[in-house]
Amino acid sequence: MLMLSWLGAIVACLGYGVSSVLQSVAAKRSAAVVGLTGLALIIKQLPYLLGLMADSVAFLGNLVAVRELPLFLVQSIIAGSVGITALIATLRGARLSWKDWTSLAVLGLGLILLSVTAVPTAAAKISLTDDRIILASAVVPAVLGFIGFRMQGRPSAIIMCCAAGLGFTGVAVAARAIAEDQLSWSLLLAPLLWAIIVHGAIGIGFFTIALQRDAVTLVTAITFVIEVVVPSLIGIALFGDAIEPGRLPIAVVGFLLAIGGAVSLSRFAE
Repeated sequence: MLMLSWLGAIVACLGYGVSSVLQSVAAKRSAAVVGLTGLALIIKQLPYLLGLMADSVAFLGNLVAVRELPLFLVQSIIAGSVGITALIATLRGARLSWKDWTSLAVLGLGLILLSVTAVPTAAAKISLTDDRIILASAVVPAVLGFIGFRMQGRPSAIIMCCAAGLGFTGVAVAARAIAEDQLSWSLLLAPLLWAIIVHGAIGIGFFTIALQRDAVTLVTAITFVIEVVVPSLIGIALFGDAIEPGRLPIAVVGFLLAIGGAVSLSRFAE
């Protein structure tokens, strides 16, 4: 089961990296049309639909990964999709400098350090009240995203990136909490399932519009930095995610390297 969780994390990383590029292609094709009309034009394009398929595969891998692996590790691995995005972008004619390759190496080293410090374990059970709070918290990224939506230029994209990151945070937290639940019809009424749907819709929607307003690696990097930091802290506080005894300094270094590598790659978009 642990090996399956690791495989799920790798699939999630690859899937999200591929989907970011595909969705960016669709977004740039409709760059001249803004607002809901522009969003509709993006969604109906084949690259975007293929991106959603890659997203779906990645999300299934994510669900498998969080059954046994802590959020700070899984989300950091997913942040590695920034590197996948950058590598794929080179196939479309972009050029990576030595600083970009260094950033990829730093990101990879950070993930390796995190992988040897995380304690594989199922999430601690939480209450129904906590489940409902996770669902209700969707109002935060929704409001933030609509504020960014009404703005223009890079500030608009950055705010919507933050909203998307918080939306995907809700998905990650809900997925970690629901991972041990048994499949049944009653699951359709579970707050955590609806939290995944609502948070996911918010994250995907604002992420897509942000892609239309700025570069793919910038949007991806900002979104995933939030998606790594916030769920990691929640996982430790709420689910009992743990680090191997005596390895906290290594974990901190690995976490900073992984985040630093992802942030550094954001300038590649320019």
